[in-house]
Amino acid sequence: MSDHRVEYTFGALAEIEEIYLWIKERAPNAAAKWRDDLIAEVENLGENPLRHPVAQESEKFSIEIRVMLFRKRRSQLRVYYTVRGSRVVILTVRRAARRPLDEVDLPIEE
Repeated sequence: MSDHRVEYTFGALAEIEEIYLWIKERAPNAAAKWRDDLIAEVENLGENPLRHPVAQESEKFSIEIRVMLFRKRRSQLRVYYTVRGSRVVILTVRRAARRPLDEVDLPIEE
């Protein structure tokens, strides 16, 4: 196992915040736990980022994109990320029910 540093794009952080606020409106007591659980799972990617599969959408892009599923049921999220050397870059966080990723959804930030 290797240790990778986990980084978030601005867009990924904004998406996490948007989902958090949506949950907070509907279940205020559950929102902070949800966010803490998500961040803990994402940070664990640094230990072994290759344990999750390459996303089907990856073939549309010039980089390899992997996907981690977070939670089960209707509220499942897809965390899309790429591995760049010793970094794991979180590209976007989306509800699993949304349409597949395309170039418009995924600005590649350095």
